[in-house]
Amino acid sequence: MKISSLFLILLSINLVACLGEKGPETTETPETPETPETPVDEGIIGSAIEGCDKPLASISDYANVYGDFQHVYNDCIVGDENKHTLTIKYRSNDDNTTGIGLRVHYNSSQLIYSKVVEKLETDLIVDGSVSPDNDNDDNDESTDRVILLGWASLNGIWPGEEEANLATIEFTQVDSSDEDYIINYTDSSNAADFDLLLGK
Repeated sequence: MKISSLFLILLSINLVACLGEKGPETTETPETPETPETPVDEGIIGSAIEGCDKPLASISDYANVYGDFQHVYNDCIVGDENKHTLTIKYRSNDDNTTGIGLRVHYNSSQLIYSKVVEKLETDLIVDGSVSPDNDNDDNDESTDRVILLGWASLNGIWPGEEEANLATIEFTQVDSSDEDYIINYTDSSNAADFDLLLGK
């Protein structure tokens, strides 16, 4: 009987000791995704040149920040002597939208437009026509020509994937141009209720 009582007392002491011990308090901060640096654009301006080598946050990170979005951007322009190629890329958190209209502004004293080498054919309605930049939509007096591109889907199923190459444009650099050339983006339209982001 004495042994049983002693055992119960020891067991009670151990339980109190275990329950009373507190380990070091740790405060875990949940990881938050890096906020995308690309600003939301409401038909303002995006650059094809500035930040072209900047890495992009993931589509889900952009969606967490902006909700539904359409993003037009490019990697740095590649060149061979005076030939320069710009590949315009697209991504969205929704692979089915009504499309997008895009203007590519450039300075014809620096660059000569050659042709659109490749373009996304799905629901293409404006395939690279060139016109004077009379309206100065990019608020840049140095750009005097604009290339027009547009896609529109009546059924709202464009482009059918979250990421796509919209167009690859070839330019020739003017020999006398010894300054960095300028290429800007503006939009003529985008899907309703989607934020539009231009550039990186």
